[in-house]
Amino acid sequence: MRVIPAFLRVVAGPLLSAVVIFSAATGASAQQSGAQQKPTVLKPDASDKMAAERSKLVFRKIWAGHKAPVLPQSKLVVRAENKQGDSSEGSQDSQNAIRYPGDLEFHGGVTVEMLQSHNIYLLPGGSCSSASCWGDPEGFLRALGKSEFMHVTDQYVGEHASDRYTLGQNFSVFQAISTTPLTDADVQAIVHAAAAGPEGGGTGYGHIYHVFLPPGQDECIVPGVCASNVFCAYHGSVDFSDGHLLYSVEPFADVPGCTVRPGTPNGTLTDSTNNVLSHELVEAITDPDGDAWWNSADNGLFGEEIGDECSFLAFTPTGAFLGFDPSIIKVQGKQYALQPEYDNSAHACTAKQ
Repeated sequence: MRVIPAFLRVVAGPLLSAVVIFSAATGASAQQSGAQQKPTVLKPDASDKMAAERSKLVFRKIWAGHKAPVLPQSKLVVRAENKQGDSSEGSQDSQNAIRYPGDLEFHGGVTVEMLQSHNIYLLPGGSCSSASCWGDPEGFLRALGKSEFMHVTDQYVGEHASDRYTLGQNFSVFQAISTTPLTDADVQAIVHAAAAGPEGGGTGYGHIYHVFLPPGQDECIVPGVCASNVFCAYHGSVDFSDGHLLYSVEPFADVPGCTVRPGTPNGTLTDSTNNVLSHELVEAITDPDGDAWWNSADNGLFGEEIGDECSFLAFTPTGAFLGFDPSIIKVQGKQYALQPEYDNSAHACTAKQ
């Protein structure tokens, strides 16, 4: 038995080595106007559940935040042999890896030069909406995609154009909060319905689906490894019979172990959501299948991705934990609180602005 690190990594093989595919910009008019778009209502059916049952998990990594449960070693890390993929960036040489032990190393896999984020809100009814339960993740993603901050990914993906990461079509699922935790298979059925349904956003590396869980709804990847006691969020990739798909699971983040410190510009509800969402999004861009950019040095950071190394914490003078300590950056005239990301070119955590 041991204390879990800030991440859990599961890689199932064989990993993909496909060329990154980009698709048309669904929902572009809503992005350009900045208006709050009305989510498409999803009703996952038996075909989506069957697709999830027959799917093949490629990669999943959970971020434990400041939670510290004890788990069996067998649940900590599983990684299959890496395959070579497509990227214009090479790995750091051994001298640099020693000189700058925090630097990420490239492992040959696919990275994501551009993509659309699709939010999926699990709405139990009542007062829970995208605004009341999570703040404004759509406005945040629009601003984030246009920000200088996202250019920290350029060195890893080999692309330097602006506004590459945009907001696509959003979805909602009306589902009562259950005392029985959701499973990763339940989530996969939901994201399959959003991606491949008649009004779907599309599959492939040009899309990621963020599943937002309302307050009180738990989710467990395996029994005992749940949002309520282990993780703040996770990102993963899965092969369905009709396409490869990237997704993240975003449990309610304004809870002990996952919240930001008090006093951030938009309050702990909104900024905790933004902080966790940006962490998972940037990691999915730079390491979508678990075989691209992560730290493989034997220096206490083994397996950590671009966001894991920069999750700073805030404490009181007496040592009491206050929450995550994000950077405050201004994007399009509005301040946002979000954690820095690791920058190989600076050999440090940076919040470009």
